[in-house]
Amino acid sequence: MKKLVRLIFICLIMVLASCQASPITQPTVTNSPDTPSPSSTPKPTITPSPTPDPLAKYEGECVFCFIGGNNKFEPVWNASAKGFTHHSDDPREIITIDENFRIKAGEQITFENKIVLIKPTRRKDIEIFGTLTIKDSYLIWEQTEYQQTRLRVKRGGSLIITDSFSFQSNQYWVNWEFEDGSTIQYDHFVGDPWTSIRGSVNYTAINYSTVKITFFDDVHDSTVKILNAHHVWFELYPGEGTRSLTFPAKRQWADWNINDLWPDTAIEVTDSYIYERDISIGNNTHITIQDVPSGFSLGWSVNKDSPGYVNCELKNLGEPGNNKGVFYEDTTWDLPCNNSSLTVRNSLLQTAWPVTSGYIHLKIFNSNLADTRNYGSHATMEIYNSSIGIVAAYNGGLVYVENSTIKDAIEIKDPHSFIYGYGVTGGFETLESDGGTYIELDKAGLPWE
Repeated sequence: MKKLVRLIFICLIMVLASCQASPITQPTVTNSPDTPSPSSTPKPTITPSPTPDPLAKYEGECVFCFIGGNNKFEPVWNASAKGFTHHSDDPREIITIDENFRIKAGEQITFENKIVLIKPTRRKDIEIFGTLTIKDSYLIWEQTEYQQTRLRVKRGGSLIITDSFSFQSNQYWVNWEFEDGSTIQYDHFVGDPWTSIRGSVNYTAINYSTVKITFFDDVHDSTVKILNAHHVWFELYPGEGTRSLTFPAKRQWADWNINDLWPDTAIEVTDSYIYERDISIGNNTHITIQDVPSGFSLGWSVNKDSPGYVNCELKNLGEPGNNKGVFYEDTTWDLPCNNSSLTVRNSLLQTAWPVTSGYIHLKIFNSNLADTRNYGSHATMEIYNSSIGIVAAYNGGLVYVENSTIKDAIEIKDPHSFIYGYGVTGGFETLESDGGTYIELDKAGLPWE
């Protein structure tokens, strides 16, 4: 059965800016991966603070505020494009690639001391079957839609990144996927792509790297070692069954080991800054989150491949417009339509992102939604009196939104995909492609009934 989950994301200001166009050139193909004051001056009445701990520059809400200064080799913020770009005096060669860039099995390609612009022209992924090595470089993703071109490391493929950056040039989220049989090595890598792990993956991140990962329910026989990460954000997607979890407090440096959620898989986090920890629920999954007062967020995947519709309903997942979250002493949300549930005890629930596909009618009421997506294949979704980051429909999916606020975007793709809105407010942009359509209604009610 197809498992779906929203690949989050979102990192508040981590998007990059449009950069100058340059011709498409080829990367390097290699054979190896690899003054004291005068005495008369009055003394200050306030005692100066001691020199701050260097770790403090990584802490707090703003994930990447420690970059973008006068260092010409670091990214710089471009407010007009809502993202980062490179310094105008950065002397490195600019290389442009698109969605057709590919590394074959046995091939080894290195970008070293380069600025690499990734400028896709259509929706297609970059596939790595061999070895891609990135050293002292800066990857800039200039997509024209969300998750347009993923960096996908395939079975037998390796991604090695050292002393490098990767950022969006605009508001459109970037995703990287690490598939079964892949190897990932970060050494002082800083960037905003949201990544995911499937199957068996060997993953290492050291020396103040950025770690943002969804662990899917099919993870197995994986080794994940993280040391001194400046930013750890996990989305945990356990397989079917019943589990009770307690997360470490966020916004602190800590150790965190996870050894019991996926078969023969060990996740070891050491001396790293825990930024966020999310949980996602699928069919036949029952999760209890307890004693997490610092807050967590929630994904909920609801899908049914076989004919015969089922009706599903979720209410009061958080509080509309309240991103600080709602504290629950002991509350359960039960979803019989796919045999799943969430219980929250003495914990703060901040936001949620339900997604659906197949023979499902899902209704959502009075909730705080980061984003929610209908992946179609016959599914319908209704959202009432809620706050939403992004709402999306694909593959013939139908979505109806009533009396709700949408902050970022309405995204509709593929023929026969429609989102209908009544009483919708907010500063969202509308992204229609491949036949998808957004329609504003002049009266309330489902248009497909």
